[in-house]
Amino acid sequence: MTGVHVSTTINDDPIEFVCPADESLLDVLRDRIGLTGAKEGCGTGDCGACSITLDGVLVCSCLVLGAEVE
Repeated sequence: MTGVHVSTTINDDPIEFVCPADESLLDVLRDRIGLTGAKEGCGTGDCGACSITLDGVLVCSCLVLGAEVE
């Protein structure tokens, strides 16, 4: 499987990473970038443990694909 190259900004820092198209943003943040503040709780968006602010909107990072944050 080929990866998707993503360029984005996290906490005012430019970040680039490559991830599989089906990898969640939560997994990207924790496993690829090393930002472990968001936790996996339910994996379905019900508990809010993985909540982050994305473009000014509170979202569950387990429900957003890493490739979507370009």
